[in-house]
Amino acid sequence: DILVGKMPELADVLSNVRHSVRGFSFTDVILTTATLERLILDESTELLSAAYMLNGHEAFQSISRDELQEVLTSYLVIFEIGSKANLTDAARHQLTKQRMKTTSSQSWSTLVEFEEDVSNTFTLLQHATINPFVPVVYSFQVASQIVRSMARTYGQWQNSECRQMAAELRGLDLMGSGRVPIDKFYSQPTSADYVFTESTEYLRQIGALD
Repeated sequence: DILVGKMPELADVLSNVRHSVRGFSFTDVILTTATLERLILDESTELLSAAYMLNGHEAFQSISRDELQEVLTSYLVIFEIGSKANLTDAARHQLTKQRMKTTSSQSWSTLVEFEEDVSNTFTLLQHATINPFVPVVYSFQVASQIVRSMARTYGQWQNSECRQMAAELRGLDLMGSGRVPIDKFYSQPTSADYVFTESTEYLRQIGALD
């Protein structure tokens, strides 16, 4: 439904491939990759608009460095939550950020590190155009360029986070069997870096539950 609504040309390609015995052609692969990238980048701008609102800013406003970092952190939070993210309740969002800061120290610090790395890289590349005698402020257009860079490199960062989560799960496997007892899986304290809440029905559905 999302593809039909936002990217009808890609939906047509995928529909044709579904009924074809030859699979994807080279042109199909190029079109699919380019279109998915455009979909992700367009969604990034939409989420950035929501992140501005959740931090009390309007898109036409220029914001300070500290305000930009709060906006970018909010962007990453709602990007990670995905379709379940509430994009209109600012108070609830701020509570979510505060809870992540206090109860998910490792994952939160990793998220902030990623945000700072991308924004610092962007600032370094723009160094020659920055006037050192006036306070640096950031327009929505500049913030959009930064989140697009984030979207392009997010997969590499998320892969690092996945490895950390895997290490956390291995730490729960005290017998070295490759399996984690279900009671251990659910007994993580709220202060743990990763608190697993997937239902047994979901775990069984994906084949993760014996």
